[in-house]
Amino acid sequence: MEDFQLKGIKTKTLKDIIYNNLKDIILNNNFPSTDYITEQTLAKKLEVSRTPLREAMLDLVNEDLIEFKPRKGYKVRTHTEKEVQQIFLLREVIETEIISPIFNNITDKNIIKLKSIVEQQKELAESGDSYGFMKLDKEFHRQMFLIADYNIFLKSYDVFHNLTILIGSQAIRKKGRMEEVIQEHNQIIKGLEQKDKEIVENAIRYHLSRTKNMYTDVQNKETDF
Repeated sequence: MEDFQLKGIKTKTLKDIIYNNLKDIILNNNFPSTDYITEQTLAKKLEVSRTPLREAMLDLVNEDLIEFKPRKGYKVRTHTEKEVQQIFLLREVIETEIISPIFNNITDKNIIKLKSIVEQQKELAESGDSYGFMKLDKEFHRQMFLIADYNIFLKSYDVFHNLTILIGSQAIRKKGRMEEVIQEHNQIIKGLEQKDKEIVENAIRYHLSRTKNMYTDVQNKETDF
């Protein structure tokens, strides 16, 4: 084998830290959504240099979470109704496609894990922590991809669900919606426990349809004012 050199791997670079912090800020509705913020202003607020900031922002732009305009800066990416339809359609396609492999692999331990996530969601719903609740929603669905052992699908899902958090953060705050999500997750678990593929598929489709419709309703009300 020819000699070659590898650099040591750092656990986290400054760019990674900035990226993760900004992602949380964006998904928690604390990043500008109407006015643009310049790179210079953002670097000053975060107290970081502009080079790693620019690298982190590029990743977030590529994930469709924010948009960039020269001489203006960055703001949260807005999505059209057509784009929202596509996001949920793609989620429905990949999430219903993994039902059969889930049943091939699922164990009692997997069921316990899913139930544990729902119990944590109940606690966050009671405290009104909508962002924490939606992060657990993502974890609930990620577990199903992990059970199915569909890692390529999981990568696509991670992108789609980040967009779901971004566009659905307002809808989840609607009174009673978090409690509805808990019921919908429990219905999925019920189907898994009973080994009934029809229950699981119908529960997933209903869950995604309700989430999409809630978001659309919120958006329509905002445009009415």
